[in-house]
Amino acid sequence: MDERGPSPEGVRGASSGAGRTGPDDGRTTAEAGAGAEELGQLRAERDRLLAERERLRHELNGPPSHLPRIPPRPPRIPPKPLPRISGKPLPLSRRRLLIGAGAAVAVAAVAVPTGIALFGGDSDGGKNTAHGKPGKDTSGSPSPTPVRTPPPIAIPAHPGLRPLATLKGHKGEIGTLRFSPDGKSLASSEAQDGVLRLWDVATHKQRAKALLSSLVVFEGVAFSPDGRTVATGHESRAQFWDAATLRPHGKEIAQHDDPFLSFETIAFSPDGRLFATSGFIDQEIRLYDVATHQQKGAPLESAGAHQLVFSPNGKTLAGVDESGMDGVRLWDVATRRQRPQPSNDSLGGAGDMVFSPDSGTLAVTNDSTEVHFFDAITSKERGKPLAGHSGSVTGLAYSTDGRTVLTTDYTGLHLWDAASHEHRAAISNPGPSIAQLAFSPDGRTLATLGFQDKTIHLWRLE
Repeated sequence: MDERGPSPEGVRGASSGAGRTGPDDGRTTAEAGAGAEELGQLRAERDRLLAERERLRHELNGPPSHLPRIPPRPPRIPPKPLPRISGKPLPLSRRRLLIGAGAAVAVAAVAVPTGIALFGGDSDGGKNTAHGKPGKDTSGSPSPTPVRTPPPIAIPAHPGLRPLATLKGHKGEIGTLRFSPDGKSLASSEAQDGVLRLWDVATHKQRAKALLSSLVVFEGVAFSPDGRTVATGHESRAQFWDAATLRPHGKEIAQHDDPFLSFETIAFSPDGRLFATSGFIDQEIRLYDVATHQQKGAPLESAGAHQLVFSPNGKTLAGVDESGMDGVRLWDVATRRQRPQPSNDSLGGAGDMVFSPDSGTLAVTNDSTEVHFFDAITSKERGKPLAGHSGSVTGLAYSTDGRTVLTTDYTGLHLWDAASHEHRAAISNPGPSIAQLAFSPDGRTLATLGFQDKTIHLWRLE
């Protein structure tokens, strides 16, 4: 269904990116092929280690009734000779040289148009109604004015979960759930296929035809603070869509501009002026101007990040790499300086992260059954960890008033006092075991996924 004719931007990007594969500008076909093979081996080893970590975690804590979720391996693209381009090479680390060689080969081998997602085309009756024009901004950039979020609300002393709806439509396993800033929309993307759906939380119906792509998987999903734009990130590009129609809304940033860019995670600053991206290939976190989509300032050095989170006041950016073994890193957004790093000894590999509403504390899940808390400025641990979960912690959130921490595990939902870290209440699973949790800004609505689930479950906390 995709129209894959090459675009001028794609052709130019392929040639310009090829000149940054390393210190030897005249890379041969054999060397390029070796780089691509090295990239495949690195990703295979990453997947093996993640699967082994998951197996050991479940062996220690009790396995759930599901198979470990292994990140899908991207298809290997046959290498082609790279053009010889003169110029002084950029200094690169050994890891970026190894991975970048394969990335540049992939860019040179396939010059795809930038508008690679289709609209409609769904198996439930839609049609291919529009294509994003390559390299064009079809709807303008997001406004930097954040939407007015619902007021903070306390969680009842003796809460329960009331089922609201089951959202059906996905054909594959769902990988990501994100609420809009006003809590009225919910975005969901599939873990292994290029499918993004947008739901009306009140009516439980889709707001627009699904966004489909046969070339990318929408790994990173984020709403802009004004609620008008949905940003999606993939290994090769970041794209921007109108939150009402899922039509293109701002010029994409593609890997052909720089073969070392990666966009598997994307996050907006709360004031709506910046967004940050990173991923497995990248050893940097890059910040972009929302209005121009141009990189702003020097990148932040890291081991790559599979999750990025801005603090609510916008002063701190937290990142954690895909394995979690590099630990959590914190940066001052204004100065771009890295703050002291939280001790990884207590984490043993970091997972989900969330800031408290006052921005003072970062809560982090680890590889066992605990949640740890760190000061967002000094990185010193705050209070005792939340312990006693059954198996891995699968979801983490703060209540909107900041007084309660919500966690999920294989048995259900747990509520903890945010100040004392004492266990307040537990609600057993009223449905399938919870593998992922999204908590709405309205402070009452939860969206959950079961393991390898194709449906979304909405609940009311009351």
